[in-house]
Parts: sequence; structure tokens; C-alpha cells
Amino acid sequence: MKNLNLNSLRMFASAARHGSFLKAGVETNLSQGAISQRIKQLEIELGVMLFEREPRGVSLTQAGQELFQTVETCLEMLDKTASQVQQLGNEVTVHVSPTIARKWLAPRLPMFSKLKPGLKLTIEASAQVLERPLHQNEIALRHGKTFGTGRGQQMQQLIELELVAVCSSDLSSIGAQPSLEKILASSLIQDSHRRWDKLLARHCSQETLEPLNFNSASLAIDAAINKQGIAIVPLLFVQDDIDAGHLREVWRDEQASGEHIFLVWPTQPVTSKPVMDVVHLIQNEFCQNPNG
Repeated sequence: MKNLNLNSLRMFASAARHGSFLKAGVETNLSQGAISQRIKQLEIELGVMLFEREPRGVSLTQAGQELFQTVETCLEMLDKTASQVQQLGNEVTVHVSPTIARKWLAPRLPMFSKLKPGLKLTIEASAQVLERPLHQNEIALRHGKTFGTGRGQQMQQLIELELVAVCSSDLSSIGAQPSLEKILASSLIQDSHRRWDKLLARHCSQETLEPLNFNSASLAIDAAINKQGIAIVPLLFVQDDIDAGHLREVWRDEQASGEHIFLVWPTQPVTSKPVMDVVHLIQNEFCQNPNG
């Protein structure tokens, strides 16, 4: 028999478990009459009686017992599979740079989990920008001067980054409020953006030490914490370390950096609720705490 109505089978199974159309109606939020009509239609489609109607309820016929065993097993399997599929739909992959992952996202994961308990996040950290289009349960959070998006993707420029020079709170050799000239004459640390090189070219004619170069801001920040010199990095990535007393800010660039944080998520055909939950969590965090 093809094309049996799934809802009718659920009502049949409920009536069989309870031995009552009335109780089946309570369980399924339907009237006793609606249950009775659905069962009668099911019996017509199958060409057999499924229930013996009795004064105090109903009982399964032999045909009803055989159908009930199969329907109950299939409904359990269907509900279990649907639950597993729903769990997969709650998983969201966030593509970020290693620095964003370590210095911004990781410290906020406990808060995100508390706000959205059923959400499952997978963090994919890579220095390389993802070249393929985002899948339906993926988002990207990157920083740079530009960020291109493909068809079916939404991009939001969250903030423009402020650049600051920071050093270990225990590094006292440069003084409390050193001038930029004194900072440039000190041991300098920079990442792949080579920001000290640009400032040295603009402001310094005297011979200076070659900056210590790293390929990521997080490594440059760790070097500054370990008293290896003064790093120039976005404030967003060091605000937590400044608040914790691991670093101190000794200079801030008054010129616009031209560097931004970009949030990207898929918009076609339909963006899933878990993805939008993560998008809103990130948007709200930047709205409330733009520098970290």
C-alpha cells in the first residue's frame, strides 16, 4: 500500500498505545472525532479493521497488532534520524585567521555557548582566505583592507581597526609615556603587515634596529608579552591582554588604519537559523565592545 499518510499512522500508533481515541486526541492536540475519522479512513485505505470499538475504549485487531509493531518501530527510527539531522543542522563552522581565533574568538566561546546552549561551533583557523563559496552552515570572519565576496554571500564591514603599540607591563626601560621617536629606536616586533617598516620609513632618518618579524599578529603579541620588544597590532587583538595586565599600551596611531574586520555568511537559498544565531552573536559583540 503506497501513499499512507504519516500523520494518520502517528494517530493510529497513539490510539494503539493508549487503547483510546480520546487519549490519542489529547496526545496529538486533536478531537476524539478527528482521530476516529482518520482511523476510519486508514482502515478504508488498507481494507481491514484495525480496532475493535468497545464501550470503554478500543483494542487492536490481529491486523492492527501487526501494523502497530511495524509503525511503532518505523516512527522511532524516523524520530531518531530526524533528531540526528537536526543536530547536524545546529553545527556551524567559523573560518577565521589564527589571530582572530586565538585573540578574539576563543575567549568568547564560553559566552556564546551560554547564550546559545544548543549551538555547536567548529573553528577553522587558517592564514589563507577561503577561496571557495561558503557552504550553508559556514561563516567567515577576517581582517584586512578589502574582502571580496561571491554570489549568494552577504558581507558586513564590522569595524575599522585601531593600531596601537604595546609592550610587556614589566618592560620599564622605555618609560611610562615614550615618544614615537623613542619607541622607534627600541626593539620592535611586527607581523606580516610590516607596520613598523612603514612608520620607520615615514618618521625615522637615523639608523635603527631591524624589527623582529612574525607571520601572524598572535605570535607578535606573544613576543611582546615575553618582553622581546614593542609590537604594533590592532587594539582588538590585545584589549583582553591589556585589561588582564599582561600588556600596556604605549602609543596609538592617530591615522586611520584602513584595515577592517569583515563578517561573511551565505544568503542563498535560505540562511539557516544556527548560522544567523552566530552572525547575531558576533554583530552584538562588536556593537557592544568594538575594540574587544
